Amino acid sequence: MQARALAASIAVAIAAHGAASAQDSADPGFPESAIVLLDSTGKVAARVLNDTTMLVTLDNGVVAPALIRPVYDTDGRAVSGLAIWQSGGSVLFTSADCRMDGYVYSLPQAGVRAAAQVQTSAGVVLYVGAIGTASTVVVRSILYDTGCVQVTVRQNGLHPVVATVNLSATYPPPLSLQ
Repeated sequence: MQARALAASIAVAIAAHGAASAQDSADPGFPESAIVLLDSTGKVAARVLNDTTMLVTLDNGVVAPALIRPVYDTDGRAVSGLAIWQSGGSVLFTSADCRMDGYVYSLPQAGVRAAAQVQTSAGVVLYVGAIGTASTVVVRSILYDTGCVQVTVRQNGLHPVVATVNLSATYPPPLSLQ
């Protein structure tokens, strides 16, 4: 009976030590067992939310969703283990030149910030929206991958942009999950 009690005590101690060790990591935000997205330099770019949505932590501590897509070879097949930043979104502006007072639409994933990714001449830029209730805005221009287009439209369901990051420059592709 004492042998069982001693064995149980040792097992509990080992389990507690293992659980404590599993929390130790060079980066406290990413446990060793966490799957992360690495850029081409080996730097952690984001945490994984799902197969195409990553959570990027900006310098100011804001966590925002960023999308990735596969890299394709010359025959149109996905290259194993590599991805690039997705683009193709749009950002709406109250200025006529796509420079000031940007707004983005909410995303369908619960609990993530509104965000959009646009291909610019400098790379794929992530525009991060504020948390909170959407508003109605008079839009004077829209930034697409193809450039800035002047419009005048009243649009609802928008969140003001509170942060931007050039994903291509900050976390250069190709990207890989590790």
